[in-house]
Amino acid sequence: MMIRLVKSITTMAALSVSVAQAGTVLKLNAGAIDTNKITNNYAASWMMEAQATEYIVQFKKAITEQDKAQMKSQFEVFGYLPDDALVVRGTYAGLLSFKNSHSGVQAIVKYSPSYKVSTHFSVASVFNKDSVESVLVKTFKASETEAIANKIAKLNPQVELQVVDGKSIMALVPRGVVSQVAGLTGVEHVQPTPEIESFHFLMDENVAGDVKASAAGDYSDLTGDEPGTRVMKFDAAWALGYTGRGQTVSMADTGLDSGDVNSIHQDFAGGILSGYPFGLWSKTWDDPMGHGTHVAGSVMGRGTASKGLLKGGAYEAKMVAEGMWSPMMKNLSVPSKLGDLFAKAYADGARIHTNSWGGARTFGAYDNFAVQVDEWLYANPDMLVLFAAGNSGSDKNKDGRIDANSMASPGTAKNVLTVGASENKVSTGGIQVPISKLRAAKDEWPTEPIYSDYISNNENGIAMFSSRGPTQDGRVKPDIVAPGTNILSVKSQTKDASDLWGAYNKDYVWSGGTSMATPLTAGAVAVARQILVEKLGIQNPSAALMKATMIHTAVDMYPGQFGEIGAARGQEILTRRPNSDEGYGRVDVSNIVNLGSQTKLVDNRQGVAQGAEVSYEFTLSKTGSLYANLVWTDAPGSSNAAQALVNDLDLVLTLPNGQTLSMNDHINNLEMIEKSGLPAGTYKLTVKGYKIPQAKSGAQAYALVYTAKEL
Repeated sequence: MMIRLVKSITTMAALSVSVAQAGTVLKLNAGAIDTNKITNNYAASWMMEAQATEYIVQFKKAITEQDKAQMKSQFEVFGYLPDDALVVRGTYAGLLSFKNSHSGVQAIVKYSPSYKVSTHFSVASVFNKDSVESVLVKTFKASETEAIANKIAKLNPQVELQVVDGKSIMALVPRGVVSQVAGLTGVEHVQPTPEIESFHFLMDENVAGDVKASAAGDYSDLTGDEPGTRVMKFDAAWALGYTGRGQTVSMADTGLDSGDVNSIHQDFAGGILSGYPFGLWSKTWDDPMGHGTHVAGSVMGRGTASKGLLKGGAYEAKMVAEGMWSPMMKNLSVPSKLGDLFAKAYADGARIHTNSWGGARTFGAYDNFAVQVDEWLYANPDMLVLFAAGNSGSDKNKDGRIDANSMASPGTAKNVLTVGASENKVSTGGIQVPISKLRAAKDEWPTEPIYSDYISNNENGIAMFSSRGPTQDGRVKPDIVAPGTNILSVKSQTKDASDLWGAYNKDYVWSGGTSMATPLTAGAVAVARQILVEKLGIQNPSAALMKATMIHTAVDMYPGQFGEIGAARGQEILTRRPNSDEGYGRVDVSNIVNLGSQTKLVDNRQGVAQGAEVSYEFTLSKTGSLYANLVWTDAPGSSNAAQALVNDLDLVLTLPNGQTLSMNDHINNLEMIEKSGLPAGTYKLTVKGYKIPQAKSGAQAYALVYTAKEL
């Protein structure tokens, strides 16, 4: 088999048919807007306004660099809205003059306050205009945030400003004032303040009676499955010295053990680079709750107390610990400016950041928090951030399958690696009862085959509580899954720290949730990054390449633990990957270790421009297969848009006979081609720039990982 790179061909003509057809509809969460009708509505009151404010300018074709340059020469340009529209600030008269002199403009639309208000305010609050809401306001410019906050405070005596930071304002406002807040120039979006929680499954609240399994506590009863690393096949990496050495992972959570590198739990001794408090009214990064310590143990715990039996996936990696526990709130408190978490860790050398928390009230929403994460990652494309998918999986419609659409933010962000929970394989520790014994079972999982199942008896199963996708705009989430049931990891030594799912001994406790799956995956990413650097010679790999590597090496779990029994009988996974149950599959570290000559890894930092393409050729001398994954770190979308994708690339396979195969996916910033039974011949795998309205230097960087095998 031969693989070679074909010179990049920049040709607008090659894609002119596909990009020339642009829509005449603005796709907003508030509803679709037919701009043909607005264009002809010359009586609109906003057309008479003289004050500079925000408008939506839609183009007749895909937005070009020239279009943006011309607009930026006269107006402030803030971002993109689908389809083919830019958000700009100016006067209507000035924009109308621009439209009249530029034939490519389809319409000019006032950015109405109604377009900016989240659809996730409760029904009760919508009808009760006097009810006071905690809201999160996003502004277009950080330099204007303070002034906008002052204007909000003057709207109503009941308004109480809480936090003003970066482009975010948190405030208490009467529900009837929300539209006025959205109407202020400089305000981009208004939503309910997210209710943040850690994503360990609250077993104590769900277990009917004392069903926690007894344990020896002296390690004599351990099988090696307890940390979750065996199912993920970490042993294959460890045997070759890939232990996370040289890698730095950061964790933002409830804290880490004592919060003091000099008196830390022995499993972390020598492994903590630094720690920072982020919790409200907190002066330390200690962990009085226990969740963060368990998480950290799964990432890089050394296993010292257990003589190496219970160690994390990347047990020689370093960690930057970030504590978000608020002693006043007795809960997590997340900074309104999420970039602060990532920037602090990045400055200390972390290029992997794991987060086992989120907001589980606005399922599937691409909200302000998701936008913030994407914005920071787009500006810092060599850090991969992981988020837990959430623990809101349930079978409300009683069909024996976990329902769709329970994904938590910021796990809904495009550029993160979102992790769901599969089952660990443990039968003698933690919680060992049928799901029917859980208090919530009759409401949440009342139907077979789930009802009588156990939570850690089948590594090919997905945890029943693991949140499923897709997102509201149809993107596939989670991206990947990893063991998250009955995971044994480090116990916080702080007084009154929770035993979570039960103590094994004074050093280790059981727990479960997507909270546990995510740090195990972060450990796998650290190992993968070490392999990319040390084995494959890719220095400072991009986040897109790390993400592509993880999904490329994952194992498709179809059809799941119950087999091919049909949707009506409760088949767990209905389609091959990618799907919104498992994403691209379960993490498999042995596949990462075995990346070799048959696999091509491309980390294209220069990228591909709109209308351009980059092609890669490979030749099969006999019948074979191809598995290819294209990933790019996309520009942040808008919380007001019905579609989060901004820059759109296509992955196309050209067969020896000239036929082409493509997913034609214009929703996700991941594309995949998986095809077997390919005849002998020469193939061309092409990355095409379909629409790139928000490019850096005119092009979108990307990562491509593909394996061509001869059978």
